[in-house]
Amino acid sequence: MADNYTEATTPKGATTAFDEANKAAARLIKPKTILYTSAFLSWLQPFQSGWSTSQMNLSQYNDTDECNARPVAEDTCLMFPGHSKLEWTFAVNAWIFGAMIGSLCCGHFSDRLGRKKTLMLNCIFMFVGGVVEAAVSNIWAFAAGRLIAGLSSGTATGTIGAYVNELSPPHMRNTLGLGLQIFTTIGILFPAICFFFANTSSGWRYLAAFPCILAVIYMVLAPSMCIESPAWLLTKGRKEEAKQVIARLYGEEHVQTALSWLEVSKVSAEEGLIDSAPKKESMFNPRYRMQLLGGILLSCAQQLSGINAVFYYSGSIFSDAGISDSRVGTLIIDFINIWPAFFTGVLANRFGARNMILWGLAGMFVMSVLMTVAFIVDVSALSIVFTALYVIAFGVTLGPLVWVMTADIFPDSIRASASSLCIGMNWLCNLIVGVAYPYISDALDDYAYVPFVVLLAIFFLLALKLVPETSGKSAEEILAEYDSRREK
Repeated sequence: MADNYTEATTPKGATTAFDEANKAAARLIKPKTILYTSAFLSWLQPFQSGWSTSQMNLSQYNDTDECNARPVAEDTCLMFPGHSKLEWTFAVNAWIFGAMIGSLCCGHFSDRLGRKKTLMLNCIFMFVGGVVEAAVSNIWAFAAGRLIAGLSSGTATGTIGAYVNELSPPHMRNTLGLGLQIFTTIGILFPAICFFFANTSSGWRYLAAFPCILAVIYMVLAPSMCIESPAWLLTKGRKEEAKQVIARLYGEEHVQTALSWLEVSKVSAEEGLIDSAPKKESMFNPRYRMQLLGGILLSCAQQLSGINAVFYYSGSIFSDAGISDSRVGTLIIDFINIWPAFFTGVLANRFGARNMILWGLAGMFVMSVLMTVAFIVDVSALSIVFTALYVIAFGVTLGPLVWVMTADIFPDSIRASASSLCIGMNWLCNLIVGVAYPYISDALDDYAYVPFVVLLAIFFLLALKLVPETSGKSAEEILAEYDSRREK
């Protein structure tokens, strides 16, 4: 694919300190167990996000005709029998609204308290949200619990990408950065499995309470099995603690190698090892404007690509194909959604994250067009095939890589706050799709994906201009690319 992004590169034949450190890391460094336990435990929180995404997606919980019936028949409208469409819409989207608020606010706390402590405190919201959802008997109180759980989901997605990025050596960032998306998709799948035996008047309460277990596991294990971000410690001028953390992550013998890839603000890590804390930078500094636009573009593209609309529409697609049980159709799509991300790391290292994003947008554009054609000609088998290919294209590119690249394009000094804003926009777009798509679908019928076709084309053109290659590059090199582009 043609690369229309102007790069500021090192002269041919020359190597940077980051290049040498990257090669040395790939050749010599074998991360200690603490890196993997820190990443794995942090991924329990996006698992909760995925779980909350699908925990209400059983038709028996909210069949409009059954819930509008008076009296409500036994074993129908299982959640809050007799609730209205407005009440249900509010309860579903309260979680998304909470996530948007959480993701917008978490950057401040992550910068002030540190990544690890922020995630510890976040578990309180996860636990309280689960308790409220499971215990209440009123749908408005349930919506309040969803709002609290959403604060946790937003904080997790806004913090963990930066946290794992800062713990990982450069050659492992693409791979470990995928964990957020993988655990989110696994979290989406598990309730779909549970629906086969949680379709009772009390089953939904167990689904609502499950995230409490995840919160307790993290709060119990994290103090001893998770570690603070060395990059955050350096931005606070806590040089000795940063060295100790690096030694725990990679070994005493690799501290200097690690320092050569950890940047603090505009200076190198070694220059940043001074007693006074570096000057606080703003993500709204004109120098970072294009990075911020690129990050917001990626975050909006992930949600406005129409992926959630696909999940919303999947039940009717499979129903038209003769699969009457909507749980089966949901399970198939959720299962397909998991596996592509496992191959993303290898593909991104081979072809570059930017190319993967562009290919994903192009592939989803083509599949959206073909899905629309299949709906119009009413060939259900083709609808299923193109829907599956659409989900695969998303799952191997835009789904996982947005989290990775949103963390990569910002320097350490503004990463938490800038990522927080970008992920907040991600959740805002999620909310827009969740509220608006049912009405778009009713109005456009077989042409319901046409708006996403248009948006995907726009996102592709903007990504050509605003998204650089980040794979295997330091924050300084990425910043230099943006500087070069801005000067033209």
